[in-house]
Amino acid sequence: MRRVDEPPIGPDVGASLAAIDATLAGEAVDPAHAELAELALLLASDRPELDTAAADALDARVDRRFARAPGPRSRRRWVFAPAAMVAVTAAIAVVVVLSAGGSGRFSASSTSASAPAPGIRVPSSAAGASTPAASPTPSAVGAGAPSSGSSAPAQSSAGGGASSPLQPPANGRKIIQSANLNLSVSPNQIDDVAQQVFDVIGAQKGIVDHSTVTATGGSDGYADFQLSVPSSTLSQTMTELSRLRGANVVSRTDATQDIDGQFVGTRRLLADARALRTALLKQLAGATTTTQIDSLTAQIHDAEASISSDQATLARLNRQVDYSQISLAINATVVPVSIGSSFTVGRAAHDAGRVLTVAAGVGLIVLAALVPVGLVGAVAWWVAAAIRRRRREQALDLA
Repeated sequence: MRRVDEPPIGPDVGASLAAIDATLAGEAVDPAHAELAELALLLASDRPELDTAAADALDARVDRRFARAPGPRSRRRWVFAPAAMVAVTAAIAVVVVLSAGGSGRFSASSTSASAPAPGIRVPSSAAGASTPAASPTPSAVGAGAPSSGSSAPAQSSAGGGASSPLQPPANGRKIIQSANLNLSVSPNQIDDVAQQVFDVIGAQKGIVDHSTVTATGGSDGYADFQLSVPSSTLSQTMTELSRLRGANVVSRTDATQDIDGQFVGTRRLLADARALRTALLKQLAGATTTTQIDSLTAQIHDAEASISSDQATLARLNRQVDYSQISLAINATVVPVSIGSSFTVGRAAHDAGRVLTVAAGVGLIVLAALVPVGLVGAVAWWVAAAIRRRRREQALDLA
């Protein structure tokens, strides 16, 4: 079947085709085309035999001049292209969504724990000034803190959820509790943080035994506090002091001391002194000589002095049990800027991860912007291909 845009057949080609047709039809052929006729007969003898169904289908296509047969098959071919484009678009959207969801897992979050800077001033009265025999017990601010033994500084950022101090068992024994807290602030926040300390102690019905606030505007500013708070509110007080606005916890130590044995022993001495005084008073009532009276009077004075001393000791122990001592130090800290000392392999890996995360985000944004453009281009390509195919079929139909 010749196309409309094909050039006309030349005389030599036409004569050869006519000779082939004549050979296949059993007609005589010009001797000049004898070899071509012989070749045509050989090829015709070797051609495969078509079955009846294939021959009928081929004849039908020849009758239609090889035009497509109308029916569902032709319509499915026209519908396949938009369906394929929809599937491709959906696949691209799924990839974009999954990539965006996965990139969220690469968002890095860093938490920095404040550490004591060089030159931090810790007052000499810190940590158990009122209870020298107390055994320090570190508060479990961070995981892995030792449960007993030596104290360890606990670090947390200001406003963070600092845990409550460790509580001794409520078994009725006499326990003295104390705490030591070191905070770091910026040089211009010494006054503000110190005022917050006063507010917290006032709200907890505590006592400021001693305070020193020195604000210089530089790194040499500091504040020292010796505080007494009811032991029942020690936990809440320490929690609020650890969360002062603008302050970072450098270290925190909680200490307990069991004085039940000392308390019971003092009470026994007090009871013995009172019993002795009572016996001496009875002897004094029956004394008849001046020597006996003077001796008994001196012994009674000694017994009363012992009673007064034991009573004072019991009052002091009860006060230490009822009121816990807190030593608070606040130091102004200027964070030094040192590129050489702060640059480490871990920091470099962290920064590299951030760069890769940003690059992946930019890639996703670009991909999201190109998806609509690609979709429009694909639809345009499909429309152009359909039009071109339709024009070719119309040209074949006109041939």
